[in-house]
Amino acid sequence: MDLLANNLLNWYDRERRELPWREWVSPYRTWISEVMLQQTRVDTVIPYFERFMDRFPTVHALAEADPDTVMSLWSGLGYYSRARNLQRAAAIIVQQGYFPDDLEGLRALPGIGEYIAGAVASIAFGLDVATVDGNIARVMARVHADASSRRQMWAHTETHLPKGRAGDYNQALMDLGARICVPRSPRCEQCPISAECTAAGTDTVHLYPPAKIKKKVPEAHLACVVELRNGTYLLGRRPEEGLWGGLWEFPTTTWTGGDDASAVAAWWGAKLEYVGTIRHVLTHRVFHLAVFVPVGDSADRTLKYKRVARFTCEQLEEVGTSRLTAKALEIVQASS
Repeated sequence: MDLLANNLLNWYDRERRELPWREWVSPYRTWISEVMLQQTRVDTVIPYFERFMDRFPTVHALAEADPDTVMSLWSGLGYYSRARNLQRAAAIIVQQGYFPDDLEGLRALPGIGEYIAGAVASIAFGLDVATVDGNIARVMARVHADASSRRQMWAHTETHLPKGRAGDYNQALMDLGARICVPRSPRCEQCPISAECTAAGTDTVHLYPPAKIKKKVPEAHLACVVELRNGTYLLGRRPEEGLWGGLWEFPTTTWTGGDDASAVAAWWGAKLEYVGTIRHVLTHRVFHLAVFVPVGDSADRTLKYKRVARFTCEQLEEVGTSRLTAKALEIVQASS
């Protein structure tokens, strides 16, 4: 075992984070946690993971679950294709009768890429394989003072891989990147591998990894109608593919008219009252959602959705909705 791996693992044995998916390890629990952790902070994931495990403690339970229930437990976590792929993969695992225990088998499942395959293989199955997420890539870029590609960070990670403890090594690098070797103001004085870090030794940590050129995030303007009738709200289900795929939303249309209700009222076919506008930021887009409510009675109407249904507030908690839909309901309820 090389010096970097030895010092890193000694630190991890003392300082490892206590996380629910580490309390006891199984391929299923590791897989679910790693999917949830994609582009999502640990403190955000923890309550979602615990609720998900309570409802779907086994891969069989997930495979057999109502898709709406799965999406409801994912609501607010974002990147909803992850939840759909989880259930598709669970069905495949149940059908084939075993959980794949090698990289090739794991990569064949929907939604599992190179990183998750390496994480599950090393953590849950004890295989001597590396993996690289954003935290690990940042650590390796600084250790080797290397501003090159993510692929090269895989090679660096493999250089130090300790046989027999790859899972702990990968998790230690994740912890190090999340807690000490952070993007801004890294705490090099607390780092267990600072002596082996080229960037720390040359006072060039700030150069690695090189800053990405920020792209302007496009903005989209939408309007929705929140119709409450006899204690139930009208919602439509979005197509399975694409943004917020398979989730339920209040009837929504494109919109650029600020608080002018006339154009939306023409689309809706009834008089509307403007409630407010929500600004909702995703990594790839910013949404401005103008929220309207009907004035007076509304007739039944044909909408663009293949499925429409009415739900009470309590029932909405059992189906999948996006955080944007939840925000729309919140401002309507606050205004009433």
